Amino acid sequence: MVAANVSPIIVVTGRDADLLQRHLVNLPVQCIYNKDYATTDMFFSAKLGMKQIRTLCDRFFFLPVDVPLFSKRSLLTMMGYFDYSRSEILVPSYKGQEGHPVLMDAMQIDELLKDSGEQGLKGALERLTSHKEVLELPDAGTIMDADKPEEYQQLKRYAANMAQADPLTLQLDVTILRKEPFFNKTFARLLRAVERTQSIRQACLLQHISYSSGWKQIKMAESQLGFRLVDSQQGGQKGGQTHLTEQGSEFLNTYTSYHLELERLGETLFRDRFQQFLELEEAK
Repeated sequence: MVAANVSPIIVVTGRDADLLQRHLVNLPVQCIYNKDYATTDMFFSAKLGMKQIRTLCDRFFFLPVDVPLFSKRSLLTMMGYFDYSRSEILVPSYKGQEGHPVLMDAMQIDELLKDSGEQGLKGALERLTSHKEVLELPDAGTIMDADKPEEYQQLKRYAANMAQADPLTLQLDVTILRKEPFFNKTFARLLRAVERTQSIRQACLLQHISYSSGWKQIKMAESQLGFRLVDSQQGGQKGGQTHLTEQGSEFLNTYTSYHLELERLGETLFRDRFQQFLELEEAK
């Protein structure tokens, strides 16, 4: 998670919490103690973590601690796909078997916190009516856990065989410009956040930029395109709301689908042209 620049990272502890925190002291993580760990299940701990991050992000990964060996590349691939798809829940899969970590839109947190917890997180996710997608990845680490002693030994062998260096990966961005650049991956994420929250202020908080900076980006893009991207309505009991205009939504969706297609083509071309170097990485 740290290698993929995922932040914040919340670790919910229980038994041997002090020992675990000493091991994590030099990592950029925040520990939350579940004082009822002996009488509660994993979903209860998951809720504690979700309460902590609900206002700090627009998407989040969830994983149990016994699935530790997924790759940085898998995280980057999942985040890239999530940014430019309509997914609200994205589950990694290896050879048809679903695994972890699960990537979810932060808008799902309120529903998950209200869930009864029957059948744990799996049951809660199945009860959500949100759009779920499964993304096939070439990463056996997404389905390997350590519930049993023999599985732990298998994890150790797998870890020993993994490449120590970060693998070569491809990361694309598409920038649209007229007189100057105005529409790229980061700006698309801002608009998608506006679409979800119906608030420019909340969208800017989720993207970790100032309100004035967000408005400046939107106004600059509108001047380059020649049409409005957002429509703000003032007043009302719940305050003003901001929506994407019809043209703004169409332009964002066109950019999104174009970017997704380019990423798929780019990944295929990357693996073809750099095959000899990727094979060297895998052989380490």
